[in-house]
Amino acid sequence: MADLLDSEVALARNALGEGRTADLQRDGCSLVMTLVRPDGSWRLRLDGTRYDAEPFDIAFVDDAGEILPLESWPPNYAHGVHPVLGRPWVCVSGTRGFYLYEGHHTERWDAVRYTARADTLLDRLLTKAGM
Repeated sequence: MADLLDSEVALARNALGEGRTADLQRDGCSLVMTLVRPDGSWRLRLDGTRYDAEPFDIAFVDDAGEILPLESWPPNYAHGVHPVLGRPWVCVSGTRGFYLYEGHHTERWDAVRYTARADTLLDRLLTKAGM
């Protein structure tokens, strides 16, 4: 798992550049990085505990790794509280929350798992954050 996630970090850095992924790193079975915008900074965690059999689980977390409450996520980023996960989520293809959402039941991770790697997911997440 460590080798797979390390290769995802390398791929993302190569594809997105150091400017967008400066502090991206693997922390156990997660990829973590800081999003910095004029209105604040947030620690983004891509939990890859079950990667790549399942997609990354995305959350903004505090320094202890606890998921932040909805009001602490970047403004206009979360889609509210996920009906299955019971916590804030971002509706972006390639994330666990996306595929668990009832409205996306016709879309399957298996159909994109070999093309939707960390670089494309991070690009979508950073673009959504205005970065």
